[in-house]
Order: sequence, then C-alpha cells, then structure tokens
Amino acid sequence: MAQEKVELTPRARIPLRPMSEPARQRRSLDQRIYVRFPVLYRLLAGTVSGLPPRSRVRRLILARSVALAYAAANRRDFDVVLIGIHPHIEYRPSADLMPPDLETAFHGHDGYLQLWRYWLDAFEDIRWEPEEMLDFGDTLLVKARQGGHGSGSGVAVSEPIFQLYRLQRGIVVRLEDFRDHSEALEAVAQRE
Repeated sequence: MAQEKVELTPRARIPLRPMSEPARQRRSLDQRIYVRFPVLYRLLAGTVSGLPPRSRVRRLILARSVALAYAAANRRDFDVVLIGIHPHIEYRPSADLMPPDLETAFHGHDGYLQLWRYWLDAFEDIRWEPEEMLDFGDTLLVKARQGGHGSGSGVAVSEPIFQLYRLQRGIVVRLEDFRDHSEALEAVAQRE
C-alpha cells in the first residue's frame, strides 16, 4: 500500500536577516533584562505564541528572538540561550553529525550544555547562522548554516542544517536537527 504524501504548508515563512557584528557580540537590552527577570521572557513568549502565525507582530518578534538566540549561542552566552529552553528539553541532534558512541538524545539544560561541550571539543569555533524560518504555530523549522574548523585537523566545514523546534507557550520543549530538508518536513507533518 502506497503511503499518502502529506502536503504541508507553513503558516508563515520568515526570512532571517544577518545581524550586524556589534549586535552579535553583546547582549541586547531585552536579553539583559530577561537574564535578570526570566519570568518576563516567559510572559512575552507566551503572549507571542498566542498570536496568529501570520501576524506581523509575531513574525517580527520571532525573527528577532531567533536571530538573538543564535547570536547568543555563537558567542557561548548560554545564560541567554537557556532562558528560552524548557528545563526538561529533549534535544535530538542529527545522527549524521554525532559520533556513533554518543547518546541520540540529550535531556534538560545539563544535557543541552553537554552536547555543546561535545561540539566545542570537535569544532572550537562552531557557529550556526540562521537563514530562514517556517512557522507552523507551535512548531518552528529553522534553516541554518553550520560551520567551523575541526579542532584537530583544522578542516573547514560548512553545511546546511534544519532545526525543528517544538514550543509550549513559546518555550522550546523539544529540538531536533536534520541534515535533509524533506526529513525535517516529514517530522513536522508527524506532529501536525
């Protein structure tokens, strides 16, 4: 029996523009406030998640929030990154990007940070540059470019990666990485 093809249309397609270098290198005013008062971030995230995906305000806030979060990760400012991540997050990196002897899922803030330690051991200058986001409501699919230089070999690596974020009241509860766009869309369809 042939499997039916699921036609999946994002509720909003949001291009993510590169941030200026000074903006990438330091916390924004709102990030400084959120680190001191994380409840404010949760309130804003919950409010924005309740807006319709085609809402201009939602698209603008999501685009800015995603760009700021990737910039924080790239400068290793995990106090900022963890504000938008649920304490019991499940993160499933792409098996293609992980050594075969490591776990397939990482749990909680500690697991998230452990995964980063693995990446930094392999690529001390690893970076993710977000390019585009598809908003499916409580699911976001971000296309990013992952790059860095091998710590031992110095070999440069640059490849697209698709990160699937599952949100609950605007906070990331599950994150999955895919190297293939169609696999990422299939994963979205399974959750819709």
